[in-house]
Amino acid sequence: MLASKSRCWSALAVLVVLIGAVVATSGRAGPDHFRRARLQRDPREILALVARQMDVTLRADEPLPVILLESRTPLARFQDAVEPQWRFRPPKFTNVYVVARNEIYLTDAAGNYQRAGRSLDESLAHEFAHYLQVHYQGGGLDDEVAEQQAIRVQFAFRDATRA
Repeated sequence: MLASKSRCWSALAVLVVLIGAVVATSGRAGPDHFRRARLQRDPREILALVARQMDVTLRADEPLPVILLESRTPLARFQDAVEPQWRFRPPKFTNVYVVARNEIYLTDAAGNYQRAGRSLDESLAHEFAHYLQVHYQGGGLDDEVAEQQAIRVQFAFRDATRA
């Protein structure tokens, strides 16, 4: 009976370690996972500021992307959307503009932004830059030039909105 209890406690200890490892590697450890970042500005205002920075005139007939937040979007939906574009299924949620679906996915875990000294608004500005590159400038997302431009737009947005 003692050996049986010992095995039970050993199995429980292994289970606790495994659960801890899963939580730690998923980026969801700690209280910051449960605190959510919120947009400080209306998405249309963010898009207008980004369009101005990129010298783009917005058109009423161009459909706006749908914005999906990690806290309200199943991981499987994110993976299904991203897989054709990235050619792999990411194991966790990240910020991305999915061209084929005209959707922007944003992680809204507050800790991600606090650690980096950034905001959810900045991340949306970055993804809006990709949207504008594709729908207004005829570009794609497969090159370093597009990513560097989106980063510059994100930082310019941050600087303009912090002033």
